[in-house]
Amino acid sequence: MNRIEIIIKETKHPLLLIYNILTNKLINDDNKLILVKHFFKYHILLAIEYNLLLVDKLEDYPLTFNFIEDIYIIISKQLHILPHLVKFKKGFKSLKNLEIDKIIINLKNLHNTFLSLFDGSKGAFYLHLRMKGMKNGNDYHNEELIERLTKTYNLFKKPFFDEYKIMLLSYYQFMDLKFENMIKYTEYIFIKINNIMTNTINHFILYNNYRIQLYNLLYNKCEMNFNINDVDSDIDNEDIILIVKN
Repeated sequence: MNRIEIIIKETKHPLLLIYNILTNKLINDDNKLILVKHFFKYHILLAIEYNLLLVDKLEDYPLTFNFIEDIYIIISKQLHILPHLVKFKKGFKSLKNLEIDKIIINLKNLHNTFLSLFDGSKGAFYLHLRMKGMKNGNDYHNEELIERLTKTYNLFKKPFFDEYKIMLLSYYQFMDLKFENMIKYTEYIFIKINNIMTNTINHFILYNNYRIQLYNLLYNKCEMNFNINDVDSDIDNEDIILIVKN
């Protein structure tokens, strides 16, 4: 980490610093871009809170402007997906502290385990579909359905069903149903959870792709060409002005 990066990281007035960087006419577009990258690395929450694209005449520096715009677009997409991820973690707390790569792997395994309960991990001819054309079932069919539903409940646990408002029936409520309604309820559970799992896996993968894009934008290496000097300012003597080498 060079001196410039350290100063940007440790500044006590990051908002003033980024304003100086963006408005200083002595800093060319290439160097301004590099400084802005360092700023986003260490003060990204502040950069999200204050829309830096609104800084006057920033369009005169297209590299810097486009970089900031790209960052905001990626973050906006992440924020759009984030509620779905938070919701799933509330319902499935065992994934709470895992890294996103491991979460995606665990979710795919979980989904395959769920499909296998309905004999569908390697195909789409699920148990309830095989029974769907039957008008009446016997004790064997009833127990087959109950076994799948019980294992599904044990796999995902009650907080998951509560979070997604999935209707649960007791053993006796289920047994009181006509056989065709047993099939319909089993199909309801299967479709509901299968859709949740498919969408959630896709959301995590998409979020991770945006995370990688953001990382690549912020951490690709660039070289700068200025001197840096601390000078007095109207606010505090620790504020910084960056001066380009001639």
